[in-house]
Amino acid sequence: MMRVFLIFLFLGNILLAQSLKITSIQQNQNSIVLNFNQNIKKQDFKNFSLSNNGEIRYVYDIQAELMGSAKVFKFENNIEVKIAQNSKEKARLVINTPKAIKILLEISTKKAVLKLPNANKSVNSPSIASLFETSPSKANIAKAPPKPTPATNTNRVSKKKIIVIDPGHGGKDCGAISVGKVCEKVIVLNIGKYLNEELKKRGYQVYMTRSKDVFIGLRERTRFANNKNADLFISIHANAVSENKEKLEGIESYFLSTARSERAKKVAALENKDDTEVMNYFSKQSFLNTLNTQRIVASNRLAIDIQYGMLQVAREKFKVVDGGVREGPFWVLVGALMPSVLLEVGYLTHPKEGERLNQSAFQKTLALGIADGVDSYFAKNP
Repeated sequence: MMRVFLIFLFLGNILLAQSLKITSIQQNQNSIVLNFNQNIKKQDFKNFSLSNNGEIRYVYDIQAELMGSAKVFKFENNIEVKIAQNSKEKARLVINTPKAIKILLEISTKKAVLKLPNANKSVNSPSIASLFETSPSKANIAKAPPKPTPATNTNRVSKKKIIVIDPGHGGKDCGAISVGKVCEKVIVLNIGKYLNEELKKRGYQVYMTRSKDVFIGLRERTRFANNKNADLFISIHANAVSENKEKLEGIESYFLSTARSERAKKVAALENKDDTEVMNYFSKQSFLNTLNTQRIVASNRLAIDIQYGMLQVAREKFKVVDGGVREGPFWVLVGALMPSVLLEVGYLTHPKEGERLNQSAFQKTLALGIADGVDSYFAKNP
């Protein structure tokens, strides 16, 4: 009987491990957030480290199934994070870094946050005990990520930089509708105008794809930016959902990649619909498959800096949720020859956030945060 019991216990543990799933992954300023379908515990993570020719690898084996494809995230100081399905029961997350660093793992209900410090601050001994730490405190992705390198000599650098602001939708395309029955096209145009003013104050050369209520096709937007030889392309949008309207809120920053998570596809479907007849399925795939890797990495960095900037400024006066930095197939970004991002500045369908997005004070706050993110990006990428 004991043998039978042990066999059932063993099989039960396997089934339990297989039932745990990593539903989504987010990259913040200096952290990776893993979201699960059920509560997790420290025992679900097994870690060890490897050293090879000066490069150090920190490995986390997670008894869970990774939903979607393998992912790679780039951080400053040559830190790279990869996650993929290693076996049927195990996902493996690997952190590659040129120096020993201390990693903090925070577990909270259905979330795990891996916090990465500045890689320039090396640790004396790269032992597993000292390099891997677990904090019992609750991980909250709504908290602001660690402060990035502050922008310095901004005016000296910015005068040479050209930025194109792209307020989404317009004209016949209302976009989503807020709780106050205001079209998305109106709200994002207001934010775009405030951002235009703020960036010009800081010495940038700024152009807008539209400065009034007109419709512009997706391809024409990036074509405009390319013709201006822009250094950055920033497309401004607002999110909306048909269900869970009272729960879903927060600011999200997207960059273009071949990744197709369910959440990204849903958001992209709303933003892509006005031009879907222009490109058939295969032409879209060929566009995505020929994306420039360097541009993706640069866009990822830009998204991180702008996301951080918006959160920092907004949280001085408002309670704002961090929706994270995400990647997805947004056709408005496909043709851009420069680093580009699509910002979802909040959920128009959320009772409080939808109302707040229509207030000029909040719109100006978002514009200020975006501008701070641009400054930070150019300070690190002159």
